[in-house]
Amino acid sequence: MVKKIVLTKHEIIIQYIKNLEISTKVSVRQIAKELDVSEGTAYRAIKEAENKGLVSSIPKVGTIRIEEEEEKELEDFSLKEIIIIVEGEVLTGQENLSMTPEQFLIGASSKEIFERDVEKPALLIVGDRVDLQLAGLNYGSALLITGAVDVKEEVLKKAKELGLPIIKSPYDTFLATSMINKAVYERLKAKELVRVEDIMTRNIKYISPDATVFDWHELAKKTGRSRFPVVDQYGIVVGIVTAVDIAGVEPETSILAVMNADVLTAERKTLVTHLSRLLVWEGFELVPVVDEQKHLLGTISRRDILKAFQQTQRQPKFGETVDNLTLSGFKLEEWEGGVKLSGEITQFMVSELGTASIGTVVMIMSTAAYIAIRKKLRWDAINDTFTIHQMNPPAVGDKVEVLTTILKSDKKTCMVEIEFYSDSELKAKAMTTAKAVRK
Repeated sequence: MVKKIVLTKHEIIIQYIKNLEISTKVSVRQIAKELDVSEGTAYRAIKEAENKGLVSSIPKVGTIRIEEEEEKELEDFSLKEIIIIVEGEVLTGQENLSMTPEQFLIGASSKEIFERDVEKPALLIVGDRVDLQLAGLNYGSALLITGAVDVKEEVLKKAKELGLPIIKSPYDTFLATSMINKAVYERLKAKELVRVEDIMTRNIKYISPDATVFDWHELAKKTGRSRFPVVDQYGIVVGIVTAVDIAGVEPETSILAVMNADVLTAERKTLVTHLSRLLVWEGFELVPVVDEQKHLLGTISRRDILKAFQQTQRQPKFGETVDNLTLSGFKLEEWEGGVKLSGEITQFMVSELGTASIGTVVMIMSTAAYIAIRKKLRWDAINDTFTIHQMNPPAVGDKVEVLTTILKSDKKTCMVEIEFYSDSELKAKAMTTAKAVRK
């Protein structure tokens, strides 16, 4: 007997919205009537659809179904953006200006070399070379014609037949190319710090807490995955379930009974470098990405982060925060009182006196306290007060250990003691009180 996975009302509404034609108007009352659900359920589903980029609320128009935007690489520009950059004039192909060229080619070579190198879709930056203009159109490339030259009628006719854009710029090829390069550089600078929203997976599979272990097996077979966020009828993440959780469990057992409710979540603006440390230190493989109300927006895995790091290492313009650079060589261990960070003082951390700067010492100690609170109390917290007594700052090359002890805690606040050692000698001691911002 094959058991079917039953979709929740929330999931049915999301699927219904996905199947609507682009520009279709969406309303709470219409969906509630069409699918025989309450208006509250319809409203929550429409809000999730808006978070997922399926619909958009437009003033004086209402909520309409929109086309889902594909994720773009950081250096990708649509033709609409390129027109602005090069102060261009559109001669043909106005309906296809949303295309994003995968390749930029400069028409300064022979026709044979161009035909060897061209890929689709490409943007050919060319002057008055009619042979290359026609060759580019034949290969499906958009044209950026530079130097304010007149475009031949046969080229315009061919472009109109193929629906391909021709953009005319007053600048010569060198200047136009330089302007595009500068725009790419500026975008990379603005994206120096990679955030979760840049690399998270948006097309996600999840499971309901009302589903069973049998349903989990069916979903695992269908997707080839073994880890799924658990999402309730309101689209809120309530846990995560993995192959370890369901091992040896009867098929009819509910997911609610076996899921791990103590789940690490991230928000879209969280730095990937910060999240990567939590993934390693806390042993998580998959992290749900949520909004402020805990609605599921996507997921991010260790593999996603490793792939992002591999890509950004090839981009010299990507940066790191001072915190991440300082802590990159430290390792985390647990001990009876809390956690222990251990590492080495490097040249990067010292003051003009050749010893660890007070800023570095405070940052390492406050980070150790934050990790202890996360691991022991499962809080996201912010420091309320931080008092430090520094005896003798460590020097470059010194091995250091930072020990934390949670002295007391209640529902919303806690007190942590932090001790900073080098060669078994106490170098600094601090006390911090912290407030939970989300439990």
